[in-house]
Amino acid sequence: MRSESVFAAILAGGSGQRFWPLSRELSPKQMLSVFGQESLIAQAVHRLDGIVDRDAVYVVTNERLFDELRNHLASHPDRSLHDLRYLQEPLPRNTAPAIAYAAATVELVDPDALLVVLPSDHVLEAGQTWHECMSAALRLAAEGYLVTIGIEPTRPDTAYGYIKAADALPAHAVGDALPYRAERFVEKPDLPRAEEFLAEGGYSWNAGIFVMGAARVLAELEAHEDTAAIAQTSRWLAAAQAAGAVDADEARERFGALPGISIDYAVMERSDRVAVIPSALKWSDVGSLVALEEIAPPDALGTVRVGRGVDLDTRDSVVYSTDRLVATLGVEDLLVIDTADATLVAHKDRAQDVRHVVDALKDQGAEEVVQPKVSLRPWGSWTSLLAGHNFQIKLLELKPGCKASLQRHRHRSEHWVVVAGTALVTRDDERVEVHANESIYIPVGASHRIENCGKVPLKVIEVQVGEYLGEDDIVRIEDDWHREG
Repeated sequence: MRSESVFAAILAGGSGQRFWPLSRELSPKQMLSVFGQESLIAQAVHRLDGIVDRDAVYVVTNERLFDELRNHLASHPDRSLHDLRYLQEPLPRNTAPAIAYAAATVELVDPDALLVVLPSDHVLEAGQTWHECMSAALRLAAEGYLVTIGIEPTRPDTAYGYIKAADALPAHAVGDALPYRAERFVEKPDLPRAEEFLAEGGYSWNAGIFVMGAARVLAELEAHEDTAAIAQTSRWLAAAQAAGAVDADEARERFGALPGISIDYAVMERSDRVAVIPSALKWSDVGSLVALEEIAPPDALGTVRVGRGVDLDTRDSVVYSTDRLVATLGVEDLLVIDTADATLVAHKDRAQDVRHVVDALKDQGAEEVVQPKVSLRPWGSWTSLLAGHNFQIKLLELKPGCKASLQRHRHRSEHWVVVAGTALVTRDDERVEVHANESIYIPVGASHRIENCGKVPLKVIEVQVGEYLGEDDIVRIEDDWHREG
């Protein structure tokens, strides 16, 4: 198989509500670096090494998250993550339309292309077993199968869907990866049924990892009246995107009319050419805050702690603090999640219900649902220190040799105080060096840019004053990372 015939779609449009307050709408679970040295989405991209060429990887997200996600990946030390391709769904409509959009896009490049589909927010051990599974899956997909990677269940878990294997397909085996025809999919059973599945054997957890021909999955969608529009609209959008002629309003209208349906319901449960590859991969969908139990060893009373503090007579709990000191005394079975601007305390049994807290906070208009205190940028990061009526104070940190975009604001002025390093500031027609313990004022509407012209990190206190302080009040004039707006 030619390498140019294999593409990948990383699904990255999720909001990660069950992981609040660590995740936010503009910094969802896939952008967190809690489960390793790099974020979950960076891990997903690197998981494809040796399987898909980097320039054949598409990140599928939504319009609102696109800029933050691209900024996040553009800040990664691996420069190959800076120029990934992105597909922006006009509206989120579940996994079937997202995958169809990716399939239609790569079908235009190569009608015989195979498509690897990965979630962006899972933890998975990408060793020999993973590569054997993917090799076997690509062989099967080349023969017209729709392939899913199954995870051998270790407990009767009701949070996952299950896949029942039928006849083996040994001709397509690679190493220990032995494929089977898939007999049926079972969506999140109750506990007695999950226990039956484990006792019976032959069932795998559905990890949401797929390998399929791009044209094949579109044909499967077109074969059914209730999903045909998904394939048709995706082909229209992909063609318009390739021609540079997307009408945003029409795209939202067409996408909004599509059924919000998963690829499992729309395709995998209906097709007679589905194969599953059961595997013993170390995997987690990081489905709730309880997953934090896996990132550190428990103490003698079963409590997992990350961050400063003490736990006295605290049993079977998770205590996670990003900065502040947190102490617990005489509690059990709790989740205590503390961040710079929000704290959650919940019983572990209610971990799946954290989304209801998010919904209630949305009703109150709480900004803590939307924006994190720290936001990565290609040039460094900013941290919100204090916000009030018509003002906000941030800490900007720029890496040596990096510069923010040349921009202006319609509604706010900015005052920059350099506290470490040396800044080269552009302000309309001026270019001024500003050293530690010096400052400069940027009026409303002035074109401006800040650059780290030194050899050490540049740290700047930014004071914003204005009637509107949203991140979307940016008119970019010039940008090294080709960002718009």
